[in-house]
Formats: sequence, structure tokens, C-alpha cells
Amino acid sequence: NGTWTQLWLITDYHEKGSLFDYLNRSTVDTNGMIRMALSIATGLAHLHMEIVGTQGKPAIAHRDLKSKNILVKTNGTCAIGDLGLAVRHDVITDTVDIQLNNRVGTKRYMAPEVLEETINMNHFDSFKRADVYALGLILWEIARRCNVGGIHDEYQLPFYDLVPSDPTIEEMRKVVCTDRQRPSIPNRWQSIEALQVMSKVMKECWYHNAAARLTALRIKKSLANYGAMEDLK
Repeated sequence: NGTWTQLWLITDYHEKGSLFDYLNRSTVDTNGMIRMALSIATGLAHLHMEIVGTQGKPAIAHRDLKSKNILVKTNGTCAIGDLGLAVRHDVITDTVDIQLNNRVGTKRYMAPEVLEETINMNHFDSFKRADVYALGLILWEIARRCNVGGIHDEYQLPFYDLVPSDPTIEEMRKVVCTDRQRPSIPNRWQSIEALQVMSKVMKECWYHNAAARLTALRIKKSLANYGAMEDLK
């Protein structure tokens, strides 16, 4: 009859752009750093959690978490975007709705088990743990831009000093899996409490052994506890 239906997806507009763009042009103070980190961990914990009920949602793993896929809101908190590669967990059948290609995402942020193709594709927790590894790298990106007493580092992508700008799987595998390298943590972070907290969390995100990594919920609680302590001072 000549009519058709247009489906529109309406999303929030965040004028500050991606976290990658924001960190390239701006620094953050310690409170701003914790606020950003906590909001990303909160978003990831929400994604990873199954919520039962009429307003419920399945547990979701992102699979392409990186600073270019996170948006900065005007209040300095962040929102996770681009769920094009995300997978859902079906609790009833305990299965993951996934395509057969198990090595997806951005090579620079791939967890060791993804680079080595040893990730258990049938186990939903495997995907959550790979997300947490990527989160650790993002926390490092934010921490570098933390301005304390006029001192901060220039913006860099994780492994900027170890691989080229568009690394191959093989290059990433050598650095991350064979040499077991991780982004370097400047000595000055150890003398600043907020950066000390951040560096401890990121190290617990990027363990080679996926099962040893913190969960997103644990990271959220650790950062929230630190933030609450700071508010009480």
C-alpha cells in the first residue's frame, strides 16, 4: 500500500566526544580521574550483570572496549558505547550468542587469551575477563593524563612504545603473551594516593591469568570506596 516503517535509534549526544579525543586535548585532576574510572567500571559492571524482571536485561560482554568507544559526558563521567561486537549470555541454556570468529576487537586492547586463541568461547565469564583486561589499559590511559602539581604525562595509547601505530596480531602476541609486557607505571604515581589506587587496580586487571583478574563489580567497589574516603577528608 506504499507505506513503510522507519526505525530510528535515538541516543544521548555527548558533545565532549570520545575518551580518546578528550584525553588527547585535556588533563584531569585526581577527582576527575577517579570519577571517570568509576563511571566506566560502573557501566561495565552493569553490562556484565544479568538483571531479572520486566525491566531486565541479559548479561552482556562488550568485546571491543577501548578509549575510542567510551564517551565523555559534560559532568566528567563516561558512557560505554559501540556494542557492535557485544555478546549476550543466555542463562537458561548457559550459552553465548557468538559468531565463530573468536578473535575480534581492536588488536592493541586484546587480552592474552584472545591473542593466543585459547579463550574458552563457551564460557561467558571468559569474555567478561577479556573486557576487564581492556579496562585496565583504559585506566592507564586516564591516569597518564592526571595533572598533579602541574605534572602529567602526554597522552599515549597503551603499548605506544612497544608496537607500531597499527600493530599486527603477531606483534601484539609477542609483547603481551611471549614477553608478558604491560604499560609502564611511572614512579611518581607511587607518591600520589589516587594514582597509587589506580595503578593497583590496573595491575589486577591485566594479569596474564584471566581467572586472577578482578571483576568489573570489584573494581567499581574499590574505586567507589576510595572516592567515598576522599569525600570524607
